[in-house]
Amino acid sequence: MDDQEGATHNEIMLAACRNDQDDLLKEMLNSDDVDYNFVDGIGDGALHYAAKYGSLSCLELLVTLKAIDLNMRDRIDQDTPLHKAVQYKEDYDIAIAMVDQLLEAGADPRIENKAKMTPPMMVDPKDEDMKELFDQAMAAYEVDDSDIADDEYPEDIDDDQLSE
Repeated sequence: MDDQEGATHNEIMLAACRNDQDDLLKEMLNSDDVDYNFVDGIGDGALHYAAKYGSLSCLELLVTLKAIDLNMRDRIDQDTPLHKAVQYKEDYDIAIAMVDQLLEAGADPRIENKAKMTPPMMVDPKDEDMKELFDQAMAAYEVDDSDIADDEYPEDIDDDQLSE
């Protein structure tokens, strides 16, 4: 890594995410001294970089890491990677794929940033596809114990009383 002399593996990881260099990211993720949740001076981590710069291949790698914080907030706007993905405007297909990947991995769409905005609040009202992704994710959070069927029988009913 002569061309990267002086940069730490954590810094190289962020640069790889900024430039959608998934091979370099894989190399850094396999380093013993890399911190998946390392942040730069303004609090952006690898997932923030991937979402901010549309680095879908890097984001897809990062969301598979058990130790990564999917809901990490940056220091300036308190944005999560999901906020950054919604704000990505260069390529709609990449933006919606990033949002989908983050939601599938378990990113929380209910987190507010400094402006008191959740990622779903930031979606263009005309964007039916992205709104649908968030509607599905939000519905999963609204399910509580009372919505789950109780498959156990009352104690005073014997099995032979039940229809087959």
